[in-house]
Amino acid sequence: MMTGANAIELINTARYDLDDSQLSGACLEQFLAEGICVLPDFLRPEAVDALVRESDALAPLAHRSATSATVYLSGADHTLPADDLRHRALDSSVEVVGYHLFPIDSLLRALYESDELLEFIGRCLGVAELHRYADPFGALNLAIMRDGDRLGWHFDMTDFVVSIAIQSSEVGGEFENAARIRDADDPNIRDISSVIDGTDPSLVRVEPMTPGTLMIFNGRWSLHRVDPIIGERPRYVALLAYDTKPGTDSTDTLKLARYGRLPAAASADSPNSNTPNTPNRSGA
Repeated sequence: MMTGANAIELINTARYDLDDSQLSGACLEQFLAEGICVLPDFLRPEAVDALVRESDALAPLAHRSATSATVYLSGADHTLPADDLRHRALDSSVEVVGYHLFPIDSLLRALYESDELLEFIGRCLGVAELHRYADPFGALNLAIMRDGDRLGWHFDMTDFVVSIAIQSSEVGGEFENAARIRDADDPNIRDISSVIDGTDPSLVRVEPMTPGTLMIFNGRWSLHRVDPIIGERPRYVALLAYDTKPGTDSTDTLKLARYGRLPAAASADSPNSNTPNTPNRSGA
């Protein structure tokens, strides 16, 4: 039975040597080419079992939110034509446990606070420096999706999201991805609409998210969703938030929507408008 909080003991180091430059180089190559890097069986089976138990214990603390937004994570503008992507709202619902609720001996917290994992992910991204989020709620999240929950098609507002799959739902909950469907020069409205309408399934692939998988994903340019959860077993995914700049925080608006509250020192009347980095991010 795994009770300690040694992050390296959780990782399948026989398969993934975090100091192996060839491994991180291959991850970087895949990330640059496809906008995604998937490492199945990154965690040992007994670590996954322990994380399921931890997630079960944390789940009652989660805050539930339901939103309706465009693929750009903005509110729908109904003054535009009905077929305009900025008019079309897609539903999402999820429960989230914030970083402030993870106990000091949490295994997920040990993984997130591991310098070895931080440095490995930085090499996989090809960045000289990587920093943990300064957001006391959003730095580490446990995303919980139950029967009927889904994440609608959307683009993220950050360059990368790091996730660890912990438990799959009985049916559904697949992570569907239209990789690199747009870029800074081409919004590619036609193909995006085809994905949303389901008229061109060739643009979409299901990314493997079996329990124990680590995924590094650039959702800014890839349209993605989680299809509806079916069954009593919840889907658990940990979201680890990093940025290339120190001090990155989320806006108070996002904190209220995702966690239902603000940090004790914050005020709803004074949003973090002066914070240099206040991204709105989503996750798988």
